[in-house]
Parts: sequence; structure tokens; C-alpha cells
Amino acid sequence: MALPRADSPLARDVLVGLLAVGLVAGPLWTAAIGLGGPTYTYDRAEVVTTDEGIEYAGEADLPPGTPLSEDIECAGWGGDLRACSFERHLLDEGWIPTGVYFSNPDHTPTFSTYSADYYEYVQLDGTLYEPTHVTNESAPRGDGLYRVDARLERADPAEALERESLDVNRDDLASVTVETARNGETTSRREVDVPDTPIRLDDGSYYRVYRERVTDDPSWIETFVTWVLTYVGPLYGLSLLVRLAGRVEVTYHGDRR
Repeated sequence: MALPRADSPLARDVLVGLLAVGLVAGPLWTAAIGLGGPTYTYDRAEVVTTDEGIEYAGEADLPPGTPLSEDIECAGWGGDLRACSFERHLLDEGWIPTGVYFSNPDHTPTFSTYSADYYEYVQLDGTLYEPTHVTNESAPRGDGLYRVDARLERADPAEALERESLDVNRDDLASVTVETARNGETTSRREVDVPDTPIRLDDGSYYRVYRERVTDDPSWIETFVTWVLTYVGPLYGLSLLVRLAGRVEVTYHGDRR
């Protein structure tokens, strides 16, 4: 079957029909490219280590409540008040009984009931600690079992930061997150979930990516284009489809007897 010539009436009708369908779908194009919606701006803050702990480099202007890492409690700008209060009390006391007992004073087993999956480290007064549990051989019970105590032990900041950071080349990181971690401030039409922990770059530096602001004030050009695609385009597309429908001629060839 020969294709119609490009300048034939059929070819023109097909092109007009495609244009009409595209105009009717104007609102979908608006949503797909993010016209008229808010603009999300992301930025980064460098994370460095000291002899005692982990901190933001320089004067990092992060939004309130932005922690260094979700796995490092009480560090940076965030922290659970109850958890930090307990850990500080534990640091002051040195140890706190857990109510758990074990038979071997030279070994502390790892039980899931010992520590909920809240955080791996805690930082108090700029010093990084790792929550631990130790079987106290000096506190035997009458039945020969030994008490397990909760304690805090000094942790290596560099080791902890490497352990809790995410490699920038991970496949599950959004492209906006990767670009921001590498180059700094980035603007996106779509909101992305940035990880609540530092990102490790190829050169060994660490950056905490965060959402800096949301702007919901489109320019007049963007507002005009959105209005055209949302209202004018679909109406004009429907009128074209109606005109094309009026030009369709249906011919029936029945059986001739």
C-alpha cells in the first residue's frame, strides 16, 4: 500500500489530527515539565572530622533541625531531646544497668533487644561515642548471672564518618542529589528525598546535601505558557478535532447481488 504524499489532503489531516491531540493533552505536558509548580533548591555543607568528633566545616547555614547524620545522634543541628538527655546522663554516670543478665562475665552477647535501630553513634560536647553494652563481672547475681550495663565508648571520628556516609556513585541516589554533592547549589522542578547522612565524593571529601528552600513564585512567562497549555490549547485542539470529524466520509460497499 502506497503512503500518501506529504502535500496530499490526507497527510495534512493526519498532521492536524496529531497537533490537535497534542494540544488537548496540554495539561499533561504542563505537569510533566513542572510548569507552574514550585522550584526546589538544594545545597551542600562540607562535613569534616576533628580529633574528638564530626562537624560541619566553617559556618554552615543549614535549616534548623538538620542533623549531621540520622545515625549520629545529638550531632549537628538536630537531635532527639529524650535520647540526648539519656546519653548525657549515661556519660555522666559512666554506666547504667539494663536489667539484662548473662552467664559469662567475659563475653557480652549481641541481642536485638539491647539496642533499637535508632542510631549508631552519639556526639556530646563535640566528642563522638559509640553506645555499647558490657557484662559487669563485678555485679554477680545470686544465681550466678552477671548484670549487663549500658555504656559509652569513645569512637574514631574518621572511621565513623566513612561508615555512615554514602558513596556518591550509588545507583539509588537521585541525580539532583549527586549533582548537588559534587557541584553545590542545584535547582529542580521535582522534590527529591535527600539522604539524612553525608555523601562521600571520589576525592574523599564529605558533604551533607539538604533542601535549602522552596520557591513558589513562577515568572510571568511561565504563568502565561501554563495558562495557554492548560486552557487555550485544549479548546483549540478540540475545535480542530471537530473540524476533522466533519470532513470524514464513510463509504460502505455491501454485497452486490
